Amino acid sequence: MRFFIRCTFFYDQLSTVIDDINKRDDIKFVIFGGDIADQALLREYEIFYDIMSKLKKPYLTVIGNHDYNINGGIIYKKMFGDYNYSFEFNNNKFVLFDNVVWESEKELDFDWLTSELEDNTSFNQVFVIAHIPPYGDQFDEELKEKYMSTMSEYNVPLSIHGHTHSYLYEEGDVSYLTAPAVKEKAYNIVSVKDKGFSVELIEL
Repeated sequence: MRFFIRCTFFYDQLSTVIDDINKRDDIKFVIFGGDIADQALLREYEIFYDIMSKLKKPYLTVIGNHDYNINGGIIYKKMFGDYNYSFEFNNNKFVLFDNVVWESEKELDFDWLTSELEDNTSFNQVFVIAHIPPYGDQFDEELKEKYMSTMSEYNVPLSIHGHTHSYLYEEGDVSYLTAPAVKEKAYNIVSVKDKGFSVELIEL
């Protein structure tokens, strides 16, 4: 099973990436790591939606900080649904978590996150996808420690992010992946096995 993550709002480059993904048979679904829009205008969301209609794979999204600008949070919810949700695929669980602090002007729902992670033994692996990396600018030391200790406590093998728009992969007991921005015509493929995974950087 393979899927890829990255953040966007560079629409010409997005089309190039979509064309490349459509040529691959090994990608089962696509997850966007946030920043679908820049100013969160309705027209930006519409452009994104039109381009994504050409994708031949299922795709899911996590909300980014840019997506909250103006009334973007309302638009996002109407187009894509809940900010926090999860799904299962091949006995793996994927938890998509809204961890935007500044633009959302709300506290992060760690109660919801931990409730989704508590059943981790029922799955081969549980992955978390959230826009802001714990080492990002929106996390103070207390919030960084809370997020990372939650990942460790519930044996999350990989936490996946966007926001910084530059690729970074740190391996450990909990590995942290920050996907590149689509403006670089790059994306990540995560290959998930029964136990374990691998991360590949695709540069076009």
